[in-house]
Amino acid sequence: MRKWIFSFIIIAAAALRPAAQEELTYKASLFGSMSEGITLNTTSIQAAINTLSEKGGGSLHFYVGRYLTGTVHLKSNVTIVLHEGAVLVGVPSIYDYDRPGDAPKGLIVAEGQRNIGIVGALPETPSVPPAVMPDIVGMGILQGWGARLRENIDEQHRKGYLESPERPALISFVDCDGVKVEGLMMEGAAGDVQSYRNCRNVSVARLLVDSREQPGSSGITFDACQGLTVTDNFFDVTGKPIRSEGTSKNVKTGGNKTKAGLLPNVAK
Repeated sequence: MRKWIFSFIIIAAAALRPAAQEELTYKASLFGSMSEGITLNTTSIQAAINTLSEKGGGSLHFYVGRYLTGTVHLKSNVTIVLHEGAVLVGVPSIYDYDRPGDAPKGLIVAEGQRNIGIVGALPETPSVPPAVMPDIVGMGILQGWGARLRENIDEQHRKGYLESPERPALISFVDCDGVKVEGLMMEGAAGDVQSYRNCRNVSVARLLVDSREQPGSSGITFDACQGLTVTDNFFDVTGKPIRSEGTSKNVKTGGNKTKAGLLPNVAK
């Protein structure tokens, strides 16, 4: 009798427990984002990110097309997913770029956020893979308009409208915890490609980074991070592929390549 009562209590408690919330998935087009490469989509993309975060989190999906944007602020529990043929393109005007805290300006930025990501989605029918990185077949692209943006920055600096000719990164995160950047192509940054400052539990994997328009452009810079994993990426940049600017702990790299071959693995 006691066993029956105990079993009944467990079943009743399970029935009263709220069902797990299903992760939300939104198409960027539902918020008015246009993929013709002309419309500036900053406001609509930010609205989608804000809505997802306010509802508890989920993924924002971009499909075939070129989505022109200025800086968007990634929020907690939100992942941007770029499908095959989707290109998120930075607008070539410095006044459309913002910085997270005191970190460098960037196209996608975040400050103090948790569980965020930018990832590529595997296509159902893969296209021909690049020889250097066969694992990123047909994945989405994060693209800076590097040369034109630099021209705009230099012109505004010469005219005295800008104090310094700072060049934005494609990704700039500060004080974030739980970051995933995986399975993408990254092209044409005006400055360094990625910047991570004081971030924790960061995974950067399976990226094809092609950024040779800006002299000294690094593939990844990190400073005071803890729990950083950088694996299986290919870098074609003018600066250092991976650069540490300060004290970081629990850093692991492996399987990263350049045209010259494999980079040394690091574990510290």
